[in-house]
Amino acid sequence: MNHQDIKKIIQECQKQTKIEYPYKGSFFTPRFKSINHIEVGKSRMISNPITILIELAYVLYKDLRNLLHKWVDFLFPRNQQLVGKDFSSELKGRITFASSEGPEAIPIHHMRVEFWAKTWLGQWRKLGSALSDDQGYYLLKFDQKAARSIWNLSLRVEAYQTTHVYFKDKKAHPHYTIFHREIIRKDDLRGGSYMLETMRLHLWEYRKDYPAPRVVIKDREKDAPQYYSQARQDALAQQFIPYELTKLKHLEMLEQGSHKLTLDYIQRDYPINLSRCIEKRLPGYTRSDSYFGNRQMNGMNRAAFWPDPEEQGSYWVKYFGSCQYETNQEFAFPDAEIKFLLDAEGLPLPSQIFLTGPLTSHEKDAWQKRSFTPADGEAWNQAKRVARVSGSLCTEIDDHFTGTHLNTEQYAIAAYRNLRINPIANLLLPHLKEVVLINHTADKLLLKEFLPISTAMTESGLISRTKDLLGMQDWKGFEPMKSISTAHDSAASDELFWKITKTYVDEFIEEHLEEIKKYWLEIYCFSQDLVMHSVPVFLSDVNWEKLSPDLRKHYLSRLTYYQFKYSFNPELPRTVINGELKAVSPITNQKNGLDISLNDIQNLKESCTYMIFTATYLHTWINEHQYDELGELLYNGVGLRFGSGKNGIMAPESDLAIAPDLEAATKMLWFVNLLSRTEFGFITRNEEGDVNPAFAKLLMDHKEEFLRLGVEVENIESRTNI
Repeated sequence: MNHQDIKKIIQECQKQTKIEYPYKGSFFTPRFKSINHIEVGKSRMISNPITILIELAYVLYKDLRNLLHKWVDFLFPRNQQLVGKDFSSELKGRITFASSEGPEAIPIHHMRVEFWAKTWLGQWRKLGSALSDDQGYYLLKFDQKAARSIWNLSLRVEAYQTTHVYFKDKKAHPHYTIFHREIIRKDDLRGGSYMLETMRLHLWEYRKDYPAPRVVIKDREKDAPQYYSQARQDALAQQFIPYELTKLKHLEMLEQGSHKLTLDYIQRDYPINLSRCIEKRLPGYTRSDSYFGNRQMNGMNRAAFWPDPEEQGSYWVKYFGSCQYETNQEFAFPDAEIKFLLDAEGLPLPSQIFLTGPLTSHEKDAWQKRSFTPADGEAWNQAKRVARVSGSLCTEIDDHFTGTHLNTEQYAIAAYRNLRINPIANLLLPHLKEVVLINHTADKLLLKEFLPISTAMTESGLISRTKDLLGMQDWKGFEPMKSISTAHDSAASDELFWKITKTYVDEFIEEHLEEIKKYWLEIYCFSQDLVMHSVPVFLSDVNWEKLSPDLRKHYLSRLTYYQFKYSFNPELPRTVINGELKAVSPITNQKNGLDISLNDIQNLKESCTYMIFTATYLHTWINEHQYDELGELLYNGVGLRFGSGKNGIMAPESDLAIAPDLEAATKMLWFVNLLSRTEFGFITRNEEGDVNPAFAKLLMDHKEEFLRLGVEVENIESRTNI
């Protein structure tokens, strides 16, 4: 068959395997209480009919309670008009972060503080309001007589944080919630001025137990800095219950020792994926060189094709395996370096594969390198499978979890700690929300429960690797992937989305420039937090002179390729803090908007474009394509066991000793369904009204252009929340 006929079949299979959400369930269908109840093993579900009825009663109770609260709020609204005539009395205080980074507490600037009275009849009276200044101090004017009125039952001072930004009539409307409350005694309000104790708030605190910037969440049900909306919770239940029930059935069969359960049985129980669909239509094609190259270029991996410096027209894709990270002894994870040539249509064809590292359980030489070419027959097909699996695991850890999830989290923490009244909050917060919640869940599901039992990596090794790869992520100098041919759809789509996002960001900043300058302190503090908590540049703390020749060569190969892959410029001047060369570049070094230059504005535009690009489109691409690649157990996966054969992982697909075991198999298909099929929060669908309509319109204006590149703009997520 020619390329066009094959392409048509692939497109038909993409439509057939397209992610849909048809499941509606019924009253007595098992359900999750929340996203936090999902487990790689047996998730905590409500399944017993009696329990479901009790849960219904509890839900009805909560609904009635919420209705009562709304009714009370309706009867006794918080009128924003100040009560009083003589506003000569003062409440003074200061707000700081509870956790200090140095000898002095860090002030919380521009935090909204309000003084309220509640009457004996339940009515609210607003007595005063203020914003904290650059040093966290606030001075709130109020009428002492109105505050000490006999009609007032209680007095309180409340500090507010911005939790969401919604858009109505094309204007941003921040949503504030009470973060901290202090009760004031009326009898203490004597004299013209009253000094409150400093509010030391545990606001978006940085963790100290992880080597990369992460937020503190002790109890995800009670003390998370933000929470999923009910609509997001409902979407998860609707979309994912069928796959949870499938996994539970398989685990029950395993416990019962059922001989009926096989890899093929497990495979057929989950939805058909892209490679299986194509294989039914074109037997053998998904194992061909042509399909291998196509998926490396335009599949989940969206590989970086590095031009061979010595051979024009050749390209290299490199996946670095276990390296020096902690691993187990059950799974292989060799380096895979693949050389490609372009065919007549611009698609990459593999011409050589190098595998470096142990391929069997008895090998110990980490530097043993083997070369394979199409002339090697079956060994060539086996080498492609090994390269596929190593590449998938690298993509999952390096590009998906680290490059989008953790990368976005570092910007989210700094943003929510510092951006409040600067218009940049309205630009960024809709795209940075919820990522810390899913990352907290991933700590358990991905780093503890799934990858350590399904791959060569231990939890400790995974954490070390994420820190290293985060050291190659920087907004400064970043550019989207460049197309190497007209068939390079993923790169063309990158460039298109980047261009649109840049236009959106540039126009937004120019429109609100005066307000942005007025509250430039927030940008400065945002930048300071980013740089201060950034990980060091990858390998910047290594003494190269003390490395062995093999390790030095390997480190240099990783560093060079990562710089190309992640568009990381090592020549940029970078900040050194406590001896660490920080990976993230500062956006500005100016506190005052009157002192900024055009370069500061340009930095702000570039950094905002990068944040939105990473949190939305880049994450969407990898997430949406995971089931395409990882949904067929014997074709691909995230780990190959060494097995018992003398050739280890260099074995045919019929050797099930190197394939996932039955438990890992159902958990893997469950996991990739969780990632690919439980999305909520899209830019153009704007389900919760939290996306700027101007951004959605720009994307919809290019709908057909995206579609020609295989991207449906309606499926581009507005934030990273799964």
